[in-house]
Amino acid sequence: MNTRRRIREMSLGWVLVLTTIGTTLFHCQPAFAQTPGLRGVYNALSGAMSPIWVAEEAALFTKHGLGLELKYLAATSAVQAMVGGSEDVGLVGSQGIDANLEGADLVYVASGIPTFVFHLYGQPGISSVADLKGKVVAVTQPASSTDYAARIVLSRAGLVPDKDVKILFSGNIPALLTAVKSGNAAAGIMSAPTTLQAKASGLKPVLNITNQNIPFLFVGVLAPRRVVRENSEALTRFLRAYIEAISLIRKDKETTVKALGKYLKTDSREILESVYEEYKEVFPRIPLMTAAEVKVVLDVAKSPRAKQSRPEDFFDNSLVQKIQASGFIDSLYSRP
Repeated sequence: MNTRRRIREMSLGWVLVLTTIGTTLFHCQPAFAQTPGLRGVYNALSGAMSPIWVAEEAALFTKHGLGLELKYLAATSAVQAMVGGSEDVGLVGSQGIDANLEGADLVYVASGIPTFVFHLYGQPGISSVADLKGKVVAVTQPASSTDYAARIVLSRAGLVPDKDVKILFSGNIPALLTAVKSGNAAAGIMSAPTTLQAKASGLKPVLNITNQNIPFLFVGVLAPRRVVRENSEALTRFLRAYIEAISLIRKDKETTVKALGKYLKTDSREILESVYEEYKEVFPRIPLMTAAEVKVVLDVAKSPRAKQSRPEDFFDNSLVQKIQASGFIDSLYSRP
């Protein structure tokens, strides 16, 4: 009898333990279920993507209570994925404007880089943009940021693109560099770390385009308007992490370099240093979109709808403005 009683008591004890555990898990479950989640993309293997990489590697999305599924997609694919609903937010170039001109319903919710981050490198003997008259300048693809940069820089120097200077579409950055080195082009638009290879090949810096501060939507945070309407809390958490990453890039070189090394798949300190120095100051502390950076894209867009469009139709600063008003951004830069 004593043995049976002990068995019953032990069984009852286990029931109580399991019931307690189950109740605890039940009460904890909503907390996990309520953690907002987003599917995010970045569209280039470039230092321009640094904030989203640093935010991921420094666990800032987790810190701000966001579950983020992050992946790489090329620019056009990234935009198409957001249009199709398979991605919620992305760090992309001006392709979102082109998509909207074709009927998409996307919106930039934060500025990424509001100016070109490029250099013009040329063959020996090319010492100014004016020297390119009657020659060839290499860019990557039509309507790419390198193409826009070349056309704007040439125009500012009083040269007419496609008339005074031929534009060579090389396809990609390695081919662009080869075109200039081989003499098929007199100069080319490039950024770090390609500039290291250009210098090593004997090419000469002609113009630091970044320092010209030409307004241009180089990179921005893009999202479907549906996500802004229906999932603004998650998007706000994403932006808080993104903004904190910008402050971390300025303050913590080693964390940034480590993230760059992972995503650029290199451990070359020279390459990583060049990329870090190129991009560390170009991300605005308060990433509000401006009409100026969008207008430049609309001015060169081929769609007939561009001329009737207002720059303000393509961005929504409300979430960043709320974050700014909360004092969060000021707090990031008041810390030692």
